[in-house]
Amino acid sequence: MEGDFLQTDRLQPASRPQSATSTVLSILDATVVRFAPTGAIWIFDHDKPAEMVGCLKDSFIKTLNAFPHWAGQLQWATVRENGSHTERSHRPMITYGLDSDPGVEWNVVQLDSSPASIAPEPALRASNELWIESFPQSSLMMSSTKLALYDLETFQGLPSMIVQVTLLGSSGFAVAAKMAHPLGDAHALVLFMRRWASICRDGLTKQDLTKDLAYPIFEPSLLDSRAAGNIDSQDGNPELVSKARSLPMHRHDWWDTTAGHPATLGQSTINSKPKDAALLQKAMMSPAYPPPWESWIISNPVTTSIIHFTGDELERLKKSATGTTAKVSRLDALLAHVWAGINRARLPLMKSDDEVFLDFTIGIRARVSPSLPDTFVGSPLVLTHISSPIGNVAASDTKIESIASEIRTCLDRFTPEAVAAILHEEAHEVAPQRLWRAFLGRKHTLATSWARLGVYDIDFVGNGLRPRYVHAIMVAMDGLLCVMDSGMLDGGLDISLCLESETMERFLKEDKLREF
Repeated sequence: MEGDFLQTDRLQPASRPQSATSTVLSILDATVVRFAPTGAIWIFDHDKPAEMVGCLKDSFIKTLNAFPHWAGQLQWATVRENGSHTERSHRPMITYGLDSDPGVEWNVVQLDSSPASIAPEPALRASNELWIESFPQSSLMMSSTKLALYDLETFQGLPSMIVQVTLLGSSGFAVAAKMAHPLGDAHALVLFMRRWASICRDGLTKQDLTKDLAYPIFEPSLLDSRAAGNIDSQDGNPELVSKARSLPMHRHDWWDTTAGHPATLGQSTINSKPKDAALLQKAMMSPAYPPPWESWIISNPVTTSIIHFTGDELERLKKSATGTTAKVSRLDALLAHVWAGINRARLPLMKSDDEVFLDFTIGIRARVSPSLPDTFVGSPLVLTHISSPIGNVAASDTKIESIASEIRTCLDRFTPEAVAAILHEEAHEVAPQRLWRAFLGRKHTLATSWARLGVYDIDFVGNGLRPRYVHAIMVAMDGLLCVMDSGMLDGGLDISLCLESETMERFLKEDKLREF
């Protein structure tokens, strides 16, 4: 399914900063430079989509006034020997307010497809978990432009954000946005989309309701200030480092190029290493262990599915997972239930004593003291995990209560004091992109959640019509799991899941998927 480009441009804020600004991103932003871009696609029904393009573009430019750095140049900060924590190797920095700013890439594309042909009605989607296999993600984000630091080195002239507006025949449009992960997580992206939609809506309805929205806060040093100890000292405090390393956080070594290491990662691995020999030696002193490349067969075909769970089903899951030791959430129960099913589907490929992992992201805006504002822009997240021999979580009589309780207990360990120690340790990592706190493949499930972000509240027109469908942009890789709000108005959630194709077939066929 190919579209035709109607417009291609680089956009700048309506009000350019009066002087150039360079801001080093936060301690945690430096840890996600290797991550896939943050991105999503919104599908809308509209009887005159071509008439929306001008308003969408004008309002986007105005929205950039509140996010001017997203039009700037992402690059590495200058390294200074014995400098502060922001002057160490491989710390990302954004410079904006220059005539040479790369801007945001803006594309308008015509696609000969209707919204209904791309994304069926919510009830039809909920009844067919594999409908997503025909979703034209690549047609709705067609740009071949690389984002700055895509290979951990190249940045000059490359944008940090790409947007595509797709006209879907004469009956709707799609809005897709993706950006370099250090500049914003899903929370930040939705914050941007909410403001963009509000400005567009105000323009069409002749109102001024955007003034009531809280203004985004781009101040990476706010997060860094929550770190414990002296983050500008040349070496970390042993007690704080030990506290951080006692938490369940993987230390997979991207630099370990043992058998199975994908050749496509070779250049970025080289680029992530400090050029200075002494720094490189110091970086290697930070403990890390080889990733289990042998368990991730990247050449195997992968299938994506979206499984809908109603609000009633989630409540039943939560009830079945609630014990006496920990108060679990609906999300805890859902992840426990789905992870158990994934492991049952993977069991024929494994030994019963193989250790398997549920890796998941934690947003830490509310996990530092004092809390960061909800409007804080960046990628303040960490990765943690639980693990078990697969035989213990894939047995036919496995109860999700113990798994959900373990998830909740793990999350509860990330107190403000613990996160402060993590920030201290990460600030002293010589090479922040060396460590991967998760993994993919048969032994790992990597979960992230966009739930409760309000992705279905985005309204560019002002008629109250919800998006037909909202899609988190992901590359199909074995073990990726994303929890999304649902287009169904039943209080439920959707699970977007990627598994090896034969494993997915077993997963969807199992009766226990709907047994609570």
